[in-house]
Amino acid sequence: MNLFSTSIDGERQCGQKPVRWEPVRWEPVRWEPVRWEHCVLLALALLSGFLTSGCSRTRYRHSADSESYCLIDSRQNDPLWNVPAQTVEPQPASRMYLGAEQDCGPKPQDDAAARQYMNAPDGKKNTKYYGPIPTNPHTENPVWLDYLPRNEEGQIPFTQPLAIDLSLLHSRDYQTQFESVYLTALNLSGNRFEFDTQWFGGTSTSFAATGADLGDQRSLNVVSDRLGLTRNLAGGGQFATSILNSLFWDFGNGGVQGGSAALVTSFTQPLLRGAFRHVRLENLTQSERDLLYAVRDFARFRRTYYVDISTSYLSLLTQVQAIRNSQANVQNLRRNLDEHELLVSLEMVSQIQVDQIFQQYQSGRLSLLSSQQNLAASFDGFKFDLGLPPWIPLEIDESLLAPFELVSPELLQLQTEAQTLYESLVQFLPPSIAPEEVLQAGFLEYEQLRGRVDALLPEVEAELAIWQARLERTAASALQQDDQLDLQQQLTLAQRTQQSLSDLKTLLNARPAFDRGLRETLEQYGQPFTASDVTADGKPRLSLAERITQRTEPLEEADVEGILPREEVDPRIAAWSALQLAVGERLREDISELYVAQTQVRLFLINIDPQAIESESAITFAHQNRLDLMNSKATVMDAFRKVEVAADALESDLSVSGSVALGSDPSKNNPFRFDSSANRYRVGVEFDGPLNRLNERNAYRASQIRYQQASRGYMSDRDRVANEVRSILRQLELSRLNFQIARQQLVAATRQVDQAQIDLRRSTQAESNLTLFLLQALQGMLDSKNNLISNWIQYRVQKMRLFAALEMLYLDENGVWINETTGLKDLADFKQIDTEYFPAHWRHAPIAPNLEALRPTSNPEGFETIDAGTPVAEEAEPFELPLELSGFPEVPPVP
Repeated sequence: MNLFSTSIDGERQCGQKPVRWEPVRWEPVRWEPVRWEHCVLLALALLSGFLTSGCSRTRYRHSADSESYCLIDSRQNDPLWNVPAQTVEPQPASRMYLGAEQDCGPKPQDDAAARQYMNAPDGKKNTKYYGPIPTNPHTENPVWLDYLPRNEEGQIPFTQPLAIDLSLLHSRDYQTQFESVYLTALNLSGNRFEFDTQWFGGTSTSFAATGADLGDQRSLNVVSDRLGLTRNLAGGGQFATSILNSLFWDFGNGGVQGGSAALVTSFTQPLLRGAFRHVRLENLTQSERDLLYAVRDFARFRRTYYVDISTSYLSLLTQVQAIRNSQANVQNLRRNLDEHELLVSLEMVSQIQVDQIFQQYQSGRLSLLSSQQNLAASFDGFKFDLGLPPWIPLEIDESLLAPFELVSPELLQLQTEAQTLYESLVQFLPPSIAPEEVLQAGFLEYEQLRGRVDALLPEVEAELAIWQARLERTAASALQQDDQLDLQQQLTLAQRTQQSLSDLKTLLNARPAFDRGLRETLEQYGQPFTASDVTADGKPRLSLAERITQRTEPLEEADVEGILPREEVDPRIAAWSALQLAVGERLREDISELYVAQTQVRLFLINIDPQAIESESAITFAHQNRLDLMNSKATVMDAFRKVEVAADALESDLSVSGSVALGSDPSKNNPFRFDSSANRYRVGVEFDGPLNRLNERNAYRASQIRYQQASRGYMSDRDRVANEVRSILRQLELSRLNFQIARQQLVAATRQVDQAQIDLRRSTQAESNLTLFLLQALQGMLDSKNNLISNWIQYRVQKMRLFAALEMLYLDENGVWINETTGLKDLADFKQIDTEYFPAHWRHAPIAPNLEALRPTSNPEGFETIDAGTPVAEEAEPFELPLELSGFPEVPPVP
């Protein structure tokens, strides 16, 4: 049984209960002669039932899908606009999937206030049809969440490929775009059907009676007057054939019955207006081309949609990295704040220095909180673009940001532990005495930290070797001026970094001897000592602790040899001073040196290679491959055809027609007996002069103007594409150069932070300017880090935009970019130039306009004439943007 059929009275036949079959009791049948009238009635009844019942909804839907998909596939005759095969219905894993609700499904949930106007419009009850239909309890696919990938924490590991997959599956915009292609294919199927053989059929039955008791005269008339076919011809003609059959029964006196039949064939052909194929086929032609336009538009939409989704994803990564940078800045500020709060308690720094850092620390926290809120809002907006609800938990994959981990976590942890050890020792500033067990534990931790520094040095040296090897392979002669300058700066910085690491390695190799002296100093803790009360010049002798306390001798300038036990030095203070020197100056400076070196090396391991892309060749490539430009060019021809069709409407109407009607013998009571005496033949000519063509005239003139508009639109589109390509190329080069500048700025900012910290630690007095210098350096380093990631992401975005602008962003059926690594090289190898758009004599021998020739001159037709111009003098030079400002290589002359 068909669960999706439609009954004769229009009621839904969905979901009927199965029929219960009962046993049949056979009875003897009495056979009687069958009259032809009975056969005719039975045939007409069966035909009427078949024609009125029609086909099921599902069958109609499948038929429409089959034809539409076939038409869409027929337009994919070029790899440039091939699109993956898909259905117009969302996939079962999609949030928009409807499943069995496509045909005769449950009704959706309705608004409570609006429901009353459907159930009783104007007080008239209207619940018989819609009332029994069940209501769908779900607004969306209830199982779509089961298809989402989740990790053990319930988060969705969000990568760029997954973002593309989710958008293709759940995006409402993407679904709407493909539906427009499908609807265009449906429209084409209708226009094609116009020229197919179209069958029609129908019958009418009427019963008439007269008299008070309906018994005077009763008659039954059955007429089949709509059975036949028609066909529209491409040349404007029309052919039609139909059968007229009439049966009549009179149940009154005499029981009269009769019937008649006729076979009618007609043909009509216009000879002037609307007579030719280019006119009659115009709608079909436009529909055929419209489907090609729609497929191209969808293919281009897939590329631009990929760019939009990827740009949003990369924007999220930019915000994530900015938050990372802000967190590192806040940690640095917090570490310096803790150190200053400890030093102010020891009266080694002023309160204003602490307040300066505290204020900057709170500002950093506010900025961090704001960035985190902005990231959450961006995530919600991105989820909406993907078609996901905002509560979906996404854990963005940060692997793309791995190159921007400029300092290893081990080195950062080492820096934190060294700072903690320093703070634990500085609180015993003389005249306080540090316990021996504290110094012994501090020395053991110092040795452990110094060993970790030794282990990290080879890692940085290996990274430096990779950087230097790449620099050696770079040919400076093939680079532009900006790139040559950057290369020279890299070579200088690499040599400086190598020398710094070499000096650090020398110091680390000599450090065991220093540590032995430090251990000996610690072993003398608690030994008795004697001290003279006066110096050689008769002045009171100050101990080392007193000199450090009174700031007459900086702590950092006191080396181990200067604080070994003498007659005037307390061994306990000497031991503390030696360990404090080793940790506070030697160890922390070694870590800072390694920190700066690794930052510089990893920073320049991130590189963007220059690409020599000629703007004229790129524009030529875009003009040859842009799908929207192809459609724009084709619309000019569409407008031209409309002019010709409108011109045809100005002509006279002249048509010939003819018909043949084969009728049945009127004297015979048999509707199937044709007789030549009842035949009719007709031939005619119809003419209508062009006496009233005002509307047609206006339509013709309007079509000419629209043709001019379409032509100008195509020229505008060519210029728009050229401007877009030129702009993207400039932005691409600007992002690359800004990235190089940001690297150099970050190198300088890192050195400034390191030097500011050293100056602040070696300061012998409270100096607020040193704190300000440190804060400015930290803010400068934060800004440089943000500029670095911003320009790197911007370069990737501009690269995608360039590929999309050139229509060379090739995607596979899963929406994956397949020529990301080779596309720029292929573009650089493309050397063709559109000589129509870039005339050679204008590019290499410019012509100056002749102002006199540009003035209007009179002529018989009343139009203005313009001279082409005169050649420019040899000494005149065209204005060109300086190469160092344009950022692009000079285009070589065309031979």
